[in-house]
Amino acid sequence: MEVGKTYWFKIDLSNELNMLESTKLWRLRTSHFSEAELYYKSSDTIDNFSFGRFEEDEKKKSFLYENGAPFKKQNLISGTDLFVKAKNYFNYPQMVSFGYLSHSKNRFYTDYFDQRDIRRLTPSLLFLGACSILFLTFIVIFFNTRKVEFLFYSLYVLFSCTYLISLDVPLLHTFFENRVGFWGVTISQVLINLCYVLFAKYYLNTQKQYALLDIIIKVVILILILIVLTHGFIYFTGYYHTQSNILNIQRVIMTAFGLFSMVYLLLNCKDKLALFIVAGSFCYMLGALGFWFTFSKYYMLGGSLLEIMIFSLGLAYKIKLEYEGKVVLQREVSLKDISVKRAQINPHFFFNSLGSIQHLILHNKKNAALNYLNKFSKLARNVLESSYETTVTLAEEIELLRSYLELESLRFDKAFSYTITVADSVNANAVEIPLMLIQPFAENAIIHGLMGKKKGEKKLEFRFFMEREYLVIEIEDNGVGRFYEKPRNSNKKSRGIEITKKRLKMRDTAYTNKNSIEIIDKYDTQSQPSGTKVIIRLNNP
Repeated sequence: MEVGKTYWFKIDLSNELNMLESTKLWRLRTSHFSEAELYYKSSDTIDNFSFGRFEEDEKKKSFLYENGAPFKKQNLISGTDLFVKAKNYFNYPQMVSFGYLSHSKNRFYTDYFDQRDIRRLTPSLLFLGACSILFLTFIVIFFNTRKVEFLFYSLYVLFSCTYLISLDVPLLHTFFENRVGFWGVTISQVLINLCYVLFAKYYLNTQKQYALLDIIIKVVILILILIVLTHGFIYFTGYYHTQSNILNIQRVIMTAFGLFSMVYLLLNCKDKLALFIVAGSFCYMLGALGFWFTFSKYYMLGGSLLEIMIFSLGLAYKIKLEYEGKVVLQREVSLKDISVKRAQINPHFFFNSLGSIQHLILHNKKNAALNYLNKFSKLARNVLESSYETTVTLAEEIELLRSYLELESLRFDKAFSYTITVADSVNANAVEIPLMLIQPFAENAIIHGLMGKKKGEKKLEFRFFMEREYLVIEIEDNGVGRFYEKPRNSNKKSRGIEITKKRLKMRDTAYTNKNSIEIIDKYDTQSQPSGTKVIIRLNNP
């Protein structure tokens, strides 16, 4: 049937008269018509019964099959014939055919499903489920990120689902089985392409990355918008043949655009994001061509599902890239912050050391001053030339720690003693840790713990040992404890310890938080503070 034209069919049942005697009521079954009327004899007049896809007078029982038009043997015109007037708004691949069933047997079409019907429905229902999950997932991502590529991708999934399976799903079928709803299904094929090119534009950032493709995309977007408006006007004014031609023109344009885009991106690919677009578009184009030439929507379902899956992986990959970029940026910001705080810490240590050297010189202790200056210069060189990204072996870190402790011991006239113990299970030359990791805790122990102690021996101990996958570092002093210092410095935090915590946090991967610092306050038998113990655990150093 030619789209938009009205056809008359004469159905000769002269050879079926004996069969028609077997039951009272029959149903005329036909191929799909958009609008149709059955003309039959009723008493001494000719009456008609309207049926077809858009007929709403008789409620449909099945969304897969038409109800058919009821008639009786006595309704035959001239005793042998029925007449049907029909029109189609769209091309249907099936040939026009007519048949009839008894009213009681007809209900096996309208009231029940058989295995063939279930096989026909299953792909559509699975496609609906997959599309629903993806639509909801990416629309939520859009509302959280406000990135329009997720919005257009969500709409792309929605219109793909509407176009391909809306007439196969019971709840959706009722909504779209009318003239306006059916136009919505039909125009969805154009909206699919519109959302697709908008998604590609923002997903690939074509304005910056692919200038020529961006210009072509803008032209295609304008053409598709004009097609939607023109098609709607023509459809609702009854020029059905023209609207079919418009849709065919759109298919040619999108096929040409798809082929050009795939070749262009392959030749000018700047990152892996473009490969997802190429692979997905290729799958969709194969499915569309299969549907165009065979009218079997299963080609389209398969191609569309593959494309949706590939585009979803592409979006996930883009999210991963953006996340990694943010992590790197946050790391750089954190390092800048650490560098600023580091610049505040070092002068404090340097000025104290220089003050101690000056004191030794003024008191004519030249040998002690030279010894102090030699150790100070060695330590200062390592501190100034290093960054917080640098790691050193545990042996080198212990050597720097010794230099620092000897400087502080000279500065405070050997007022405290220290010991460094490394367990046999630790290979100090193989294990690497962040440079100057221990120094802030040693400084805190000396300045705020040991130097505040008035009586008794002042001891500082460092212990290094392995505990499963952890390198454990213990720094323990027998000073006055943290609570002795709190009243005088209640609002002051150790910058060095704060920075060390940040450094260890940055070394953690995937938010595992396996690196840790534990500070334990020690008490004697009289519940008086008797020092502080710090435990640092480094995971797989």
